Amino acid sequence: MMEEELRKKAEVLTKLAYTTWFALDFGAAIKHSQEALKLHQKLGDLASVAMMHVHLARLTVGAPVGLGSEAKALEHAEAALAILEPAPDTPDKAFLYQLMARLHLHKDEPATSLIWAQKAIDLFHKLDMFMGTSLGTARARVGEIDKGTEYQENNWQPTLESRNPLAIGFCAADIILTHTMVRNIPRALEWGERAIKEVKIIGDLYLGLINITLTLTHTLSGQISKAMEVRQYYESDERIERQPGVFEDSTAGGFFYLRLGEWDKAREELKWRLLANEHRRNFAAANACCITLGSLNLEQGNFPEAEKLLLRSLEICQNGGNVVSELWVLPVLSELYLKMGKPEKAADYVNRGFELLKPDQNWYGLPAPMYLARGMLAAARQDWGAAAESFDKAIQINRQYQLPWDEAKTLYERGLMYLSRGRKADREKAHEDLDEALAIFQKVGAKKDVEKVLRKKEMLGA
Repeated sequence: MMEEELRKKAEVLTKLAYTTWFALDFGAAIKHSQEALKLHQKLGDLASVAMMHVHLARLTVGAPVGLGSEAKALEHAEAALAILEPAPDTPDKAFLYQLMARLHLHKDEPATSLIWAQKAIDLFHKLDMFMGTSLGTARARVGEIDKGTEYQENNWQPTLESRNPLAIGFCAADIILTHTMVRNIPRALEWGERAIKEVKIIGDLYLGLINITLTLTHTLSGQISKAMEVRQYYESDERIERQPGVFEDSTAGGFFYLRLGEWDKAREELKWRLLANEHRRNFAAANACCITLGSLNLEQGNFPEAEKLLLRSLEICQNGGNVVSELWVLPVLSELYLKMGKPEKAADYVNRGFELLKPDQNWYGLPAPMYLARGMLAAARQDWGAAAESFDKAIQINRQYQLPWDEAKTLYERGLMYLSRGRKADREKAHEDLDEALAIFQKVGAKKDVEKVLRKKEMLGA
């Protein structure tokens, strides 16, 4: 085939690669892109080779189960980087730096993402261009929460003005998810309302992505009817439901069923998402699934499986520098080892958590589970004063950040502490805490927790 014919064929395939992507036909888009890439390579057109690698990276990170792969996406991005890095500074290079930052977030490596995002910002600034990057998400995940959320929120208006539907959708979802993950539920709900008004204008697909995140937010807030409503919205859209997840939002459905006490549904949902995300090497999503599935196994008394999943989560967190997710898994590990009769190991994880919670930074609702874990550990050691103080602190934080289920769990554990301490007035205090926990669990539809409290009250003859 003559060179001119090859070039024309490459151009046609490149156009097809983009038009099929816009139509969300990922299978066809990947096929056309791979064919175009081979022709550009044969022609020795390095600029087009680099751009097709970038396109394939975006396709494979966004594609559904069976087609998507963070591992392949990173391979393509690195291949493009090998071509563009030595070349003069251009917008394409800056966009590639941002893509690298995003892909490292998918790998749950926010510390590395931070480096690439800063490189992207520096180059955009040099080129006198505005473009939002993953800097805010990465900063928040490594524990610089206020700096991270400030950057994210400051990007919102310029992103809206760009009228780029993809950028608007992901910007909104990232802001809501970050506030949700740091357990700042009032702020997450505020941004949810604000974002939905704008995202409704650009299309159902992006609204669905936000609703996945809001399923997690509303579940944490105890607004189960709202969580059910937004979950039903995206469950009905196959384009979204076939996605195993982006970041921690992958666990939204499983977390929803776990909190409701529908354990079989939670297990089914979480197992396939965990498997799909591990296969793709989307470790941010896999990590969240490990934490939630590990928590489910802990509730069911399957301690070996819980330990395996929770230690896998901890490994991902510590390898990539994800402080926020580590503060989700540490208290669950502590509770696990207490129930396994290993208080010293539980203490190690409690101590690690409070080492991460640097006193000069805002941590919003994240410390509450750590105070609960410290209270449970102190109660096991019969250090009643420390236990009561920790439980009280956890309850105060949960109320401040609108986390009713977590408040009820702490009330239940404080009630158990009063029963164990056994002073004259403690039995009455225990009943008060159990009654209050029961009322909250009933309100948020947590049927397994309701059953647990009722069993305890029956044993006490209440």
